[in-house]
Amino acid sequence: MRKRRRGSVIIVVLVLITLASLLLARFMEDNSLELAMATRDVDRSRLRMEAMSELELALAVIAEIRSIDLNKIHDPAQGYDDPHKYAGIPVREGLEVNFEYEDESGKLPLATLDKNTLIQLLYSLGLEQRDAERVADAMVAWTSKKYESIEEEATDAAYQRAKLAFKPARRPLRSFEELRAIGVAKDFFFDEDGNPTRLLRDFQQCVSLYTFGDTNINSASDALLLSQGLDERQLGLIRDRQNEQKKRITGTPPYFRVTSEVRQLIGAAGSLSRFDDEVHLMWVRVTVKEGQAKCRVSALVAIREDVTFTAAVADPDTTPTIDALTGTASARGFTPTAAASTSSTGVTATPTTGMGRGFGGGFGGTAAKAPTALTPGVVLNSTSAVTLGGRTSSTSLTYPFQILAWSEDNGAPKVTAPLEDEEDAPTIRRPGQLSLTPTTPSKNK
Repeated sequence: MRKRRRGSVIIVVLVLITLASLLLARFMEDNSLELAMATRDVDRSRLRMEAMSELELALAVIAEIRSIDLNKIHDPAQGYDDPHKYAGIPVREGLEVNFEYEDESGKLPLATLDKNTLIQLLYSLGLEQRDAERVADAMVAWTSKKYESIEEEATDAAYQRAKLAFKPARRPLRSFEELRAIGVAKDFFFDEDGNPTRLLRDFQQCVSLYTFGDTNINSASDALLLSQGLDERQLGLIRDRQNEQKKRITGTPPYFRVTSEVRQLIGAAGSLSRFDDEVHLMWVRVTVKEGQAKCRVSALVAIREDVTFTAAVADPDTTPTIDALTGTASARGFTPTAAASTSSTGVTATPTTGMGRGFGGGFGGTAAKAPTALTPGVVLNSTSAVTLGGRTSSTSLTYPFQILAWSEDNGAPKVTAPLEDEEDAPTIRRPGQLSLTPTTPSKNK
C-alpha cells in the first residue's frame, strides 16, 4: 500500500514539474518575442535616422555637382552615384548603404502629349494601330474639356449609363489608377481580374504624371526613343556612347552634356524636339541595412523649378464657387487641400497645392504652379535675425531642392506578381509608316 502511495506521489510530482516546465518555456517564449519586437522597433527608429542622413548626403553631393557643372544634373555618372566616395566620408562600420536613382524626367510628361504622340507611343509598346488609336482617343476625351470621343464606350453618355454614373475628369491624369475608369483604355491596361497588364507597366516606364521641361535623353528608354522617330541604328549609337565598356573618345563622359552632341552623333535624321540633356525630376532611394534590420527611404526630388503637377478640380455639383455649366471658378475660387496617401510600405505625400501647366493638343487643361513646401519641418526663405557679432541666427534652412513625394519602407521590398508571359520579351516597335489621325477635326461639346 505504501509503495502505491509513493508511486502516486512521484507521478504527481512529475506532472507538476512538467506543467511548470511548460509554463516556464511559454513565459520565456513570450518574453523573447516581446524583446525581439522592442529591439526591432529600436533598430527601425535608429536606421530611419541613418537613412535620412544618407539621403541628405546624396542631395548635398547632387547640389554641389550641379553648382560646378553649368548648373545641370545629367546622369549619376557625374559622381553622385556614390556620394560617400565623392564626399570622402566613409560609411559607418557595420552599416550597409545602397543608393538608387530613377530619373522621372527621362519619361514623357503625359499631360503634354497630343493624340498623335499617344498613338505613336502605344504603337511602339505593342498595340496594333487601330487599338492604339482607340485608346488614345479615349484618353484625350477623358482629359480634354472640348474633345468628345468617337468611341462609344468612352463617351459621356456611356459613363452616365454606368452602374455608378460619373463624369470624365476633364483634366490630365493625377493617378494611373484613373485608367480603370476610362472606357476602351481600361480593357488594354487591366485584365479581366483587374490586374495591371504588361502594357500598363511599359506605359508607366515611358510617361510621367508630372509636367516638366523636355525629356532627359540620357535616361530615356528604348521604347520611348523609338516612338519619337529614332531608328535602331541611332539608338545603338546612343547606347554605345552611354556604355562605359564601349570605346569612347578620351575625356568624353558616358552621357550627353548638351543636346547638340546627340545631333552630331546620330546625324540630321530623327526628331529631338522633345528631348534635352538634364534631369528635372528624380527619385532618390536610399537603403540602409545593419544586421537583420533594414530601412529604405525614397524622395521625389525636383532638381529644376519648372516641375508641376496637375491641379485638383472641384466638383461643380457640390462646390458653389464652380459654375456647373462652364466649370470655371468664381472670384473666391477653389483652393486644393493637402493630400496624402498611405500604403503598406509607408506614406507618400502628394503636393499640398495643384501643380501643372498648359498642355498641347487635345490632352490638356489648366494647372497651378508648384508649391514651395519642401522637406517637412524645413522653412524656406525666411528672414534671418542678426545677432551681436554680425552672425545670423535662424531656424530656417535654404534647401536646394523641392521634395514632392516621400515614402518609407522598413521591411522587405514589395514583390509584384509576375505576368503569365513574363518570360517573353516586351514588344518594342518603331512607328515607321504608322498613319496618324488629323488633330484639327474634333467634335465640340
